[in-house]
Amino acid sequence: MAIKLYRHQEIALSYLRFNDNFALFMEQGTGKTIPALMRILELCYEENIISVLIVAPKSALGAWERDIEKFDTVDRLTLKSRITLINYDKVWRGGNKSLYNREYGVIVLDEAHAIKNRTSRRSSFLLKLATRAKYRYILTGTPISNGQLENIWSLICFLKPYMIRGRVYSWIFKEHLTRVTKKDGYNGSYYEFQNRYCILNQYHKPTSYINVRELQDLINEYSYRVKKADCLDLPEKLPDEIVYVDQAEKALYKKLVKESAILEYEILADNPLSRLVKLRQLASGHIKTESELIPVRCNKIDILREIIEGYEDDKKLVIFAEFRYSINLICELLINMDIRFEVLDGDQKDKTVWRRFQDDPEIRVIVCQYQTAAAGIDLYASDTIIYYEPTLRSNLLEQSRDRIHRRGQVNRCSYIHLITRGTVEVDIYRALAGYQDFSEKLFTEYMTQYRRSYTK
Repeated sequence: MAIKLYRHQEIALSYLRFNDNFALFMEQGTGKTIPALMRILELCYEENIISVLIVAPKSALGAWERDIEKFDTVDRLTLKSRITLINYDKVWRGGNKSLYNREYGVIVLDEAHAIKNRTSRRSSFLLKLATRAKYRYILTGTPISNGQLENIWSLICFLKPYMIRGRVYSWIFKEHLTRVTKKDGYNGSYYEFQNRYCILNQYHKPTSYINVRELQDLINEYSYRVKKADCLDLPEKLPDEIVYVDQAEKALYKKLVKESAILEYEILADNPLSRLVKLRQLASGHIKTESELIPVRCNKIDILREIIEGYEDDKKLVIFAEFRYSINLICELLINMDIRFEVLDGDQKDKTVWRRFQDDPEIRVIVCQYQTAAAGIDLYASDTIIYYEPTLRSNLLEQSRDRIHRRGQVNRCSYIHLITRGTVEVDIYRALAGYQDFSEKLFTEYMTQYRRSYTK
């Protein structure tokens, strides 16, 4: 079955076809991976591209795997045989001895703002790697964060880099500065960029900017910008986006399923309800005994950080969670990220805090508990909900969706679900997607299937 593109995706694909080095500055929810995959597939057939490297945050790798599955059998196998998917944390490990330090026909950086710090080892490795690729594409909805224009240098440099004595320079800025100043001798270094566009303070840090229109015109030459609000062809509610999180405590989880107990923590789950609660807790990074709450390893909070960092700094977000531990952990993350937020849960005495989230532009996030915030409030100042963990009741999920999708909303609405792979959360979400509660009967079926899978 052919994949049908929205109009803005067709435009994005056409830009990729006419440019070997290009940026898609497309907001989350607008579907930037499909045009990129279509262009990669064309290059595989037309140019006989042997290898493709796609670097993305952990939170985005699942979206690439999901979208590859949308292609027909031959195309899907072609893509899988050529593409290497890797996250930013792993790609540069080992430096010159990294497994990924080799030549690729195509390199794609998803959420490319991850290389904005030009001096980081990650950025240095990827910029040098890009000098050996013929086709280079970057995707991100947030090319410039906090209004810091200096962060664009690494992204534009990646599109057309070259090396002199082991140092990477930008061919794009070299050509541009030669053209606009009518002088020779530029090499496209960061410091030339800084001298042209930045005013520095006493600590030699940019504090304000000059020639901004000129810089914006240059960026526009090499990029296509898409905001969700501008996509008239998108549905009012976008399809759910599932972000699969790798399970960090497989041994504990398996033991609790098979034995209904974790003796080292003196935990005994001797009935289905208790077992379900404990398994859900493990999937979200903790487990509760009769006397204490024990944190366990979990990748969810790191994935949540990646997702939040992928949005513009003035973007408002709604986060739903079920467990008290999860809400506290999310609040701690937001404090560390220096993000102002509100909390609406069972402990919150002021149930009108949502109004502050609605009205105060400085408050960027509201953290909600399903039972408290799923009905009776308006959160349409945001068009995006992140579900840190699933609830068991389908009506709570549907009611929570409508907090942002109601009168006053002017944008398409996005729903992102963090689901821990290999746990009961997968089956819970499957039931909710079919408008079912996750019942004791479904849990019993899950337990039977899980145990059977480990006795084969």
